[in-house]
Amino acid sequence: MPTKRDEPTNHERDPDQDKEQRLEDGASNGSPEGYPAGHGGASGAGAPSGASSDQGASGREPPAADESEGGGSGMTDAGGARSGGSVDEAVVAAFESELAEARRRADENWDRYLRAEADLENARRRNAKLREDAVAAARRELLARILEVADNLERALAFADSDPKALVEGVEGTYRELSRLLDREGVKMIPAMDAPFDPTVHEAVSVVPWPDADEEIVVSVDRTGYTLNGDLLRPARVVVGQPVSNDEGGQAQDG
Repeated sequence: MPTKRDEPTNHERDPDQDKEQRLEDGASNGSPEGYPAGHGGASGAGAPSGASSDQGASGREPPAADESEGGGSGMTDAGGARSGGSVDEAVVAAFESELAEARRRADENWDRYLRAEADLENARRRNAKLREDAVAAARRELLARILEVADNLERALAFADSDPKALVEGVEGTYRELSRLLDREGVKMIPAMDAPFDPTVHEAVSVVPWPDADEEIVVSVDRTGYTLNGDLLRPARVVVGQPVSNDEGGQAQDG
């Protein structure tokens, strides 16, 4: 009975068969060139088997150089952002400081305006009070002088029954006193009688023909006019004489 042939030993195997076996083992384990998993072989190039094993287990490759550089760039960007944030905070702080200073100055200016307005209002009130006091003082002084005239007129009237001549002298004295009072106050009489008619100071109440006149003249004064410090106080009411032409004179003689 034929006996089963013993399996050849490792040194008796065909090298081609060994290569094929290694290729099959490598394909099943994901190792290149048929090397077993964890073998340092061609891909490891002498690297420790633990690193290859970890790579195979996680399925991730180590980060590339550009990714590392990208990480460094990210850190730089973060630092730049922090630096930019500091600049923005400094600008905001500067603006807030300027705004606070502007508000302080605005408050000061507003306070000064209120004080100036109050001072102006007080000055207006003081001036109004001074004017009122001055007018009141002038009125008192004028009335006191008029009372002196009234006293002279009262003394003149006391002689009305006993001595008419004394009455006339008293009235004349009162008139002179009144004229002096008006003169001290700047009141002047407007010349009117026989003066050329001046419509700026004369008020004509009537017009009559006047043969001897070469121009319009005042022939009668109904009320005396006065000026106060050169300004018209009241016009003089007058009767105006109007010149008569030759034709009108001849017709008057024929009639």
